[in-house]
Amino acid sequence: MRGRVWGLTFVGLLICLSHPRIVEIKAIGVLLNGPGMMLVGSLLGTSFARTVLGRVLCWLVTLILLEPLLRWISLGPKPGRRAILLGGSAALGGVALGGYGGLVERKHFVLERFALSLPDLPPELEGVRVVLMADWHCGPVCRPDDLLPAIRLANSCKPDVILVPGDFISRSGDYFHEAAELASLLRPRLPQGVLISWGNHDYWHGLETGLAEMPRAGCQILCNRSLLLTPRLEFSESGSSGLWLCGLDDLWAGQPDLAGTLGQLSDCPRLVMSHNPDLAEEQSGARVDLMVSGHTHGGQIRLPTLGTPVLPSRYGQKYASGWVEAPHYPVYVTRGVGTSSLPIRLGVPPEVTLFVLRRGPRGLLRA
Repeated sequence: MRGRVWGLTFVGLLICLSHPRIVEIKAIGVLLNGPGMMLVGSLLGTSFARTVLGRVLCWLVTLILLEPLLRWISLGPKPGRRAILLGGSAALGGVALGGYGGLVERKHFVLERFALSLPDLPPELEGVRVVLMADWHCGPVCRPDDLLPAIRLANSCKPDVILVPGDFISRSGDYFHEAAELASLLRPRLPQGVLISWGNHDYWHGLETGLAEMPRAGCQILCNRSLLLTPRLEFSESGSSGLWLCGLDDLWAGQPDLAGTLGQLSDCPRLVMSHNPDLAEEQSGARVDLMVSGHTHGGQIRLPTLGTPVLPSRYGQKYASGWVEAPHYPVYVTRGVGTSSLPIRLGVPPEVTLFVLRRGPRGLLRA
């Protein structure tokens, strides 16, 4: 496999070096490495795409994909007035959409309210309010001031418990300081009611800092670990009545163990955090009443008739957002509150989710 990759890399490099506009292609390729990252990641795995060789290959794939367009621009016929006007209008439209997606919709947080029915839920836990908010991505783009409205929106729900399934940071573990500061502003009714698990970006950019910072902010880390919310509204490591709140490790960068984590729990209803919803296709073997996930951001961009062109999932559009019937148990995928890769959202506003618990057959109703 590695020999084939090196061969493709060498061929791609020759193609790119043959182009008369190599400097311009390099600049655009560096800025728009998303196409190559997505293609290489889907074919060879995201872990490989983040190695040095993988990044070079992603960059070259992006350049190859851009070459026909740039060759047409540099060698094509001189455009007429109509072509110039159409091209200018398209460019202005693209700038306007990008500006709206980056400056307006990216910061327009939407509260999604649901009544979540769970079988065997103790009567004392009816009405418990659980907030879900994932994918903060604190970093150079998602600044604390950008995310503060999401924190205020979560607090306005008067939640008993807040679940945050990962991807607190982007680019550097140093941003865990900002994530911890934001987490310290969350106000669940229950002491230590902010329960978190890790995402792939947390691992990639400096989990050691997060392991120190997030507990100091009052968060409880559930990494292949479970807590029972008892009928007395207290957290316990064991018990025979209540609601299990479980967290699994990240699918891409960690070692999630659903069966091992949930297999020995008492037979109570279970909410399970998994940053990556693809886990629902790959692990089962224990009762799960609802898995809550993030990771996909809803695709960040939804186009008419085309849907979401790019999703970091092996299962196409299935886990874009919302309630999904997976093979063994249902999953709710939040659109998240931050962004990664492109700092814009179009047709996919950031989301804070509120579940109000009810006793009854498993299901979700919009409140």
